[in-house]
Amino acid sequence: MARTQVDVSTVIFGSATSIAHLAQFAFDREDSRDMTVEYAMRLIQKDWPFEIDHSKTEIECGVGIRVAFKDGSVLHVGAWAD
Repeated sequence: MARTQVDVSTVIFGSATSIAHLAQFAFDREDSRDMTVEYAMRLIQKDWPFEIDHSKTEIECGVGIRVAFKDGSVLHVGAWAD
């Protein structure tokens, strides 16, 4: 599984499971060392297109991606193949 980290410090609804918790399973069969940021963005946009908060989502060059979701949760995904 790719390196992922969920940040729920700004979650709006306060539930135990956020969209970011669910979205990290899109990367189950991936390896951060072999994944590019472009590929990581395509994976998350394919599975969660209507839940992503695009205004707060960023590509972190050399590190990976930071995907913000509409419930306030954030998913950090390591993508180091760049």
